[in-house]
Amino acid sequence: MRKNTYAGKMTLRDYHGTVVTVECRVCAPGAKLDRKALVKQYGADCTFLQLRRRLTLGCSRMNTEDGVDRGQTHFPCLLAAGLSCNKEDIP
Repeated sequence: MRKNTYAGKMTLRDYHGTVVTVECRVCAPGAKLDRKALVKQYGADCTFLQLRRRLTLGCSRMNTEDGVDRGQTHFPCLLAAGLSCNKEDIP
């Protein structure tokens, strides 16, 4: 297991788990999504940052009038794998 590895550019192809867990600390309790279904829908080259944006389309916290992303969506499956994919990690 890799610890403290930046996963901002990690794609669905790079992630080897069968389930992608996604949670929002504010809006929703979370979901468990099938990785193969996500690959079929968004493509294997979809990064987790792109996936985060796609899964939260329409969220008022993500799409604010001032353009500030206030969403708190994250992927616990990446944290469990010792990876980080926080919006603060974006170069």
